[in-house]
This record gives sequence, C-alpha cells and structure tokens, in this order.
Amino acid sequence: MPAGHLHAPQGPEACEFKKDICAIGAPYYIKDINSLCGGQPTLQRVNIISEPSTGGDPSARYCVAWTGSASDTTRDGVLLMNAPGVQCGADLVNPAGSGDAPGEYAVFYDTEQNCTPLYPGTRQTYPVVLDYSSLGDQEAPTYVCLSEHLGA
Repeated sequence: MPAGHLHAPQGPEACEFKKDICAIGAPYYIKDINSLCGGQPTLQRVNIISEPSTGGDPSARYCVAWTGSASDTTRDGVLLMNAPGVQCGADLVNPAGSGDAPGEYAVFYDTEQNCTPLYPGTRQTYPVVLDYSSLGDQEAPTYVCLSEHLGA
C-alpha cells in the first residue's frame, strides 16, 4: 500500500489519502476521525467581502459563496441571505441541527462553536470566524459553523 493511503473495509478500491480525509470540508467518514486527524477541525477564517444590505428575519437562511483567494486557514467569500443553493459554496448551520420553527435557527455566535455533531466522523462541517474588516465597517467578527456543499 502506498504511504499515506488508508484502506476502507471494502478493500483497495476505497483508498484515500489521509490529507484528503482530514481536509476542511471533506465528506469522508471515519469512525474515529479526530484520532486520525489529530483532533477537532481547526477554526477557519472567512473574509467577508460583501454581505446582505439588511439583517434578515430569524427564519432567513445564510450561506457563503466562495470568491477569489484561499489559503490553508483563510478564504474570501460573499455572505448571502435566502440564496438558491446553487450560488452557495457552504451553508451557515446550527451546530445542533437546523431549527424547525422561525427563530430557532441561530447560526451567528460570539464564541467558537463545536460544529462536528452535525456530521460526526467527517470534516464536512467546521468552525469559522467571519471577518468583516474588508467591508470597512466596525462590525465585530462572528463565529459560525459552515457545512460544505458536496457534488456538482
């Protein structure tokens, strides 16, 4: 077996690199992923370069459309409200799951959240701090859980 590969119980056809399994946003399921990857997903930073002009009602759904540059821990994005899913690269989600009634779907926080309960054993959902400084306003950074869109 090549170095760095992991085999799933099905055999060699289900072989992935550890770096791909542990990558932020990756959908691969591993029962004890935190042991494999060295702990919980690390806090990422999203530089918000545009946001909705109004603060939306409590039942609004938010997502981020990825733009421009990215590094290992920082990406640029546009915060969208009630946008069609096709426009979004990742959704802002409640760490405990989505609320059914308006007002129960809190997605913005003052402190970092544990985002892994939504998809345990994966890196699909991860903690993020939204940085609004590039917009030139004095809005404080907010903490969210992002869940990557998968597939086409």
